[in-house]
Amino acid sequence: MRYDEFRDRWQAALRRARLLFHHDRPEETIDLTATARRWKVHLLPRPAEPFQAGATISFRWGPFDAARSYTCEEDLLTELFGRRAARPTQPRRLRVDINLQATLPYGSTTPMPAPDVWASWVASVGEKLDNALTGRRRRKRPQPAWRGDLEIDGRTTPAGAFSFHGMSVPAYEMTVVPRIWDDPKRREREASAGKEIDGLAERFRGALDAWTASVGELATWLRYAPAPPRTSSRRRRSEALRDDGDSGPETTH
Repeated sequence: MRYDEFRDRWQAALRRARLLFHHDRPEETIDLTATARRWKVHLLPRPAEPFQAGATISFRWGPFDAARSYTCEEDLLTELFGRRAARPTQPRRLRVDINLQATLPYGSTTPMPAPDVWASWVASVGEKLDNALTGRRRRKRPQPAWRGDLEIDGRTTPAGAFSFHGMSVPAYEMTVVPRIWDDPKRREREASAGKEIDGLAERFRGALDAWTASVGELATWLRYAPAPPRTSSRRRRSEALRDDGDSGPETTH
């Protein structure tokens, strides 16, 4: 399978999973030095007031993937080891990344929840994502996969408190790319890799649904959390004088 074939099959799988729509425009770039291709799409954000939850899906097609896809496995073995060498080759795998994100409106921040509330939510969202990404697989040999820790993006207030305005969770899974065989029987066996690709798209859909629901739960907790302590009027006046008018609202509840 070559790059164009995998890209078209992957996009079709995302459409069947209701993740990619006609108005979405995937980005395709090529590194002229390393000749590596990169495919990436930013999924349309979902409202989880006051957050916007979404995801970015991408994969990288390296020069070795391109070289291997332009010849069959038998010819590759002949070039490397000679005609008499009969060696098995490892299945082709491609890493597909998903980065789940949630952000507040531009310039807005919110105080960190209480430690017990935050720790409980982080554990809950991690468990839901693990179930969505790996719990539904019923295969004897699941492909290698990884989920990263929750990352937050924010800033410190003049009072020294930390407020965040965005968070994300990176993850990826290796999916099988059919090898090119001269043997018709082997070629027919590996044509079923479409099920692997469809299954990965469905798992990404489940992960995005779980992420959006969890972000909505966090928004509810923040809405009913105690407001941060108010600063003195003198301090508020000094901060207003320093404000350039382009930073947006300081906090949200």
